[in-house]
Amino acid sequence: MRVLNVLSLAIPIILQACIVVLLLKRRLQRRFIWFFAYTIYSLLELIVRLVASGHYETYFIVYWSTEPIDLALSVLALRESFLSIFWPEIRLTWFRWVFWGGFGLAIAYSIWEAWALPARDARGFTAVFIDAELAWGIVVSVFGLLYAGFIKLFGILEHQRETAIILGFTANALLGSFGWLTRSVFGTRFKLLSGLTTAVAYILGELIWTRDLLRPEWKLPQPTQTLEEMIETMSRSVAILQKYLGRES
Repeated sequence: MRVLNVLSLAIPIILQACIVVLLLKRRLQRRFIWFFAYTIYSLLELIVRLVASGHYETYFIVYWSTEPIDLALSVLALRESFLSIFWPEIRLTWFRWVFWGGFGLAIAYSIWEAWALPARDARGFTAVFIDAELAWGIVVSVFGLLYAGFIKLFGILEHQRETAIILGFTANALLGSFGWLTRSVFGTRFKLLSGLTTAVAYILGELIWTRDLLRPEWKLPQPTQTLEEMIETMSRSVAILQKYLGRES
């Protein structure tokens, strides 16, 4: 069990360090300043957790004292990527209604789940923390689904980096929610499964980010003609069409 705990922290540390290096290499630290801040903080957070992993009480305190900042930076990183794509659309009334309506449903379900299905074998702060983590996973999962729907609806093909960032957080949240749900429903009965699931969820998100940063960014092909050349070509085409129609008449 001790070896699994160390690996579940050591592997993310290695991947997170690679992400930091790749962000700097691609010169993306200013373009994604909040995601870069999240990555730096997460790397330091994982190192501290690894040091404390040998003592359960210490690890518990370290984990839950560092998690709020982790979640706050995640929100800012998600917001950063989302707004860089949909800044013009947020002015649309129906867009805001769909977006906040989805969030409202996710939050309402999270509150209902915490009330109707309280975490087993957990009391006090532990129960609150489990419900908070599960709620976070549900909200981020809904956010990712809304993002995918908007991308499909508006036919957006570019923004590879932003999509990868949001996809990584969403994959982490979806799989992580399963782990926290297992812990909530079955208590400590499947403690190993729930722990491994949340660890794998974290690694999955990092693998998505690493894979994307290893590839060059895809961009839409640039037009071969300038705007003036395109207008000139259209004018010639219209003149030829008018000349042809004149002969026909």
